Amino acid sequence: MGVGGSLVLAVLASSAPSWGANNSEASGSGHIDLHVAPAPKPRDSYEGPPLLLGGKKLKVGAYASLGGAYTRMIGQDSGLVSFEGALLLDHRLSIGLAGYGFTRTPRGPLALDGSKQQFGAGYGGLAIRYSIFGNLPVYGTFGLVLGAGAINLHRDNGWDDESNWDDSFNHDGREWDEGRFDAFLFAQPEIALNTNVTRWLRLGATVGYRFTGGVSRFDLGESDLNGIVAGGNIQVGWF
Repeated sequence: MGVGGSLVLAVLASSAPSWGANNSEASGSGHIDLHVAPAPKPRDSYEGPPLLLGGKKLKVGAYASLGGAYTRMIGQDSGLVSFEGALLLDHRLSIGLAGYGFTRTPRGPLALDGSKQQFGAGYGGLAIRYSIFGNLPVYGTFGLVLGAGAINLHRDNGWDDESNWDDSFNHDGREWDEGRFDAFLFAQPEIALNTNVTRWLRLGATVGYRFTGGVSRFDLGESDLNGIVAGGNIQVGWF
């Protein structure tokens, strides 16, 4: 064997132990480790107490509502029509605006010229509601409406047939010429039962109480506008 052949044999001999060791390490365990290391937690992960609106991405919806209810106005039964539009956050918290109008127009005192007059009133403001879900398709909602309203004394155009007003005022009749509106503040807490018929349609039944403040004209007081509000509504939107 020449000098070249001797060099080849020497190189193979020196590399053989290393190859054998690597081969032994590759097959020594007898199995392949398939364990996957857990993914690291996101940097903004939250580990505190449960959040009011949840720890996930906030879901935003909206709805419009039309409702009707029974109430009292100046000692008489009356209907109440309501309109509301609101944003819905995380399917639970809604923030919007609501308006209410009395359907009855009680008879007021006679005007200076002897013509008939009647009262009308309406109110509206900020509406905040929060729903509590369970395992049933019907769930409860707690709400509060805050704002302002006004009662108006205007001429009776003969569109209704209210009973005669007891015109026993101990004031000069000219007092009625000082203005035709009386503004007031109100707060109306409510409890409702709602059910989602579809993803975009919801029905509700509501009961609450209207508290007023600042009613002072036309010989009226807060007790003439305070009263229960009980009715229902239909809501259309994205729930």
